[in-house]
Amino acid sequence: MSYNKPNIASWFESQFFKKKMMTPMGIILLFILALGGAFLAANDLFIFTFLFSGLLVGLIIAYICIFYPLYGYYIASAFSVFIFYPNHLIGREAISLSPVLEILFLMVLIGSYIRPSPLAKSNSPLIKTAISIALILNTGLILIQVFNPNVHTIVIWAAMFRRWIVFLIIYIIAYRLIDTKEKLFFFIKFWIVTVFVIALYGCFQQWFGFLPSEMNYIMSIPGRFDLLNQGGNIRKFSFLSDVVSFGVITGSTAVIALLFAIYEKNKRRQYTLIFMALVMLLGMAFSGTRTVTVIVPIGFIIYGFLTIQSKKTILTLFAASLVALVVFFAPIHNNATLNRMRSTFDKKDESLNLRERNRHYIQPYLHSHPFGGGIGTTGGLGGMVFPGHPLADFPTDSGFLRIGLEMGWIGLIIWVLFNLAILYQGIIYYFRMKNQKLKLVMVSLIACIFPILVIQYSQETVGQFPGSVFFFSSLSLMKRLLEFDGKELKLI
Repeated sequence: MSYNKPNIASWFESQFFKKKMMTPMGIILLFILALGGAFLAANDLFIFTFLFSGLLVGLIIAYICIFYPLYGYYIASAFSVFIFYPNHLIGREAISLSPVLEILFLMVLIGSYIRPSPLAKSNSPLIKTAISIALILNTGLILIQVFNPNVHTIVIWAAMFRRWIVFLIIYIIAYRLIDTKEKLFFFIKFWIVTVFVIALYGCFQQWFGFLPSEMNYIMSIPGRFDLLNQGGNIRKFSFLSDVVSFGVITGSTAVIALLFAIYEKNKRRQYTLIFMALVMLLGMAFSGTRTVTVIVPIGFIIYGFLTIQSKKTILTLFAASLVALVVFFAPIHNNATLNRMRSTFDKKDESLNLRERNRHYIQPYLHSHPFGGGIGTTGGLGGMVFPGHPLADFPTDSGFLRIGLEMGWIGLIIWVLFNLAILYQGIIYYFRMKNQKLKLVMVSLIACIFPILVIQYSQETVGQFPGSVFFFSSLSLMKRLLEFDGKELKLI
């Protein structure tokens, strides 16, 4: 069944995209806009010029998201990288662009149903997968949390639920829009290049220092500088919200780039992938987040388990082991970045021991509250919104612990089941597949995602943009990979 766009949409597309405003109507419109902008500027009303320009750009982007949803998906994904950067340039927390991003993804979802792809259909719906079932269970638990008697307001719950719905939207639209192998490989390339740019700016911050506005941003919140200043080296965060998000996305994407480089036959592309991976690894190191140091080893270990019969796997693991020995045991003791990474496994480190004591201290509360103390009750947010709550200002320093305390041991069990569903589905699909190139994509996604799940033990690694866009998109694309492989088998 063909889709016919409304007349106004067809006119808009014809004027802006096909004819590029080179029509009498387009020229008249541009002339009117120019006169209006000049009039406002002459009367010192620059703010209205900027507002109108922003509105015009917003309307164009909204149109693209609805009528060209695949382009809209990548626009929203690219936008997710920079939603925190305006605050870095302003020098303080003043602008929240997260709602704008959420609206963009919502419009992309609407567009994916207004202009559905004929190739997006599947004999087995996405909802029947193990990951989807786990997501539904977690959604149900979040809904139940609105009745948690331990909190007196649902403001934080509403914000968290809205963000979770956006994650589900991303999960759905990635599956609906990326419905060919060509689109899938573009998705991988897009994220490798995007994270390379993120890492490159983090390296710029390390080598040339923060911009004055970025230093003002760091100093705008009391205690932030002391938290970032470790061993005389200020931890870097690039365009992103925090050092953990920066370290996680650069480290995990470096694993994908390295695995693709191992199997790349074209030398130029292979060297390019290795270079980009090295820049990402530098960005990960400059984040100063000790936990992310284990991302690459864990990623290569799971890769080794799945492909142990391959000679390339043996050589890769051997080379990775040599690099790890050099990084952790080379006689270099005056480098703050290396020293920070090496402290990951230092059992005498007081901050690590403090986190362990905190876990044991709070365990009785977790055991006695099956539905938790309520969403948003831990950490500094809990201290501001729920002062006097037993969990207020408690530093969880762990994704698993935060979920266990806020959503109870029942919520923790469901979240662990979600993590296991990801691993189970990825591994089962990998061994069912026959096409070697598609299997490479699958094992790369598993090797990227699995470390993120593991380090939730000591960091909150799932839930921040832009990493969550790639994370939830990849989960649904696992099923697409199996479908692409199945279609090839039918052709043979």
